[in-house]
Amino acid sequence: MSVTFTAAHRPPIGYAVSCGCPKATSRAPRFGDHQDAQAAADRASTARTRTPLPGCDLPQICPDYPLHAEEVDPDGPAPWVEFSNINAVGVLEALALPFRTGSQERACDALDGGLPLGTGGPGTVIPIAMVEAYGQLAADDFRGRVLTALGLAPDDPGTPDLRLGRTQLLGRPGGYLQRRLRELHTLADWCTTHNRNVTWH
Repeated sequence: MSVTFTAAHRPPIGYAVSCGCPKATSRAPRFGDHQDAQAAADRASTARTRTPLPGCDLPQICPDYPLHAEEVDPDGPAPWVEFSNINAVGVLEALALPFRTGSQERACDALDGGLPLGTGGPGTVIPIAMVEAYGQLAADDFRGRVLTALGLAPDDPGTPDLRLGRTQLLGRPGGYLQRRLRELHTLADWCTTHNRNVTWH
């Protein structure tokens, strides 16, 4: 599960048959109708062998996966910034954006006490953060929140990786919050240039 920030949707100007790689999508032929593009994607995906699309970022493994019809944005590929649920909490708090955790045990808060967590019986609790967050803001308003967060956020020392039996919870490198806020600032600039709201879900 994750939370993704990107530009608000605009009706597409066409459809491309793509593996999902941005360069491959930009170089792919255009179709005016989604059904035509999907039919072409299905034909290519069921072929006995498929070569990587021009511009594919992963040419060694991409041919093993099906192609799909992808919308062509009128402003070109819109940037997006994705966060895992557990990392999204800190970013949403820094931006003062509303969110709800989907766990009655408040898994995000439980992480503050360290791991492992006692269960009162045998075994270990591995908290899983479930975050529900969605919304939309004008690009200038969103940029203001990002700049405020960058000005107020303390240095992020990061967190170490944790291993619980066969389960590994990946940590967060130092400076993570500031780096990701700068990515959101870049997104806000792009949305301002193209007169688009910033949306997250």
